[in-house]
Amino acid sequence: MERLALELRRGIDIICVTYHFKKEETVIEKASVLSEKIGQFCGSFLQGNLYGMQEEEYGELKNYVLEVLKDFVEAMECKDSFYMLDTLDHGLRPLVDIYLDDAEETEHE
Repeated sequence: MERLALELRRGIDIICVTYHFKKEETVIEKASVLSEKIGQFCGSFLQGNLYGMQEEEYGELKNYVLEVLKDFVEAMECKDSFYMLDTLDHGLRPLVDIYLDDAEETEHE
């Protein structure tokens, strides 16, 4: 899952950087390329409480993931680049960082 998280982080970085610094307006097109990976990644959080979290905490995580997916679909349907950038950078990125922060901590131990 770390590999998928790394691929998503790179994709998010490319989309956000090219928009903010190069003013490329291909946000929706680039995000659609990531959609299958985003679905696979987010789906891993929805397979049940595989992380040994307290039920309330897992419920909050599950609701957050569902909200990120809803926002992603809405941004795609509306073809709203700003909404998509926000969803990727402030919604999906924190989920990706869960895996990458854990992997980075394991590497440094």
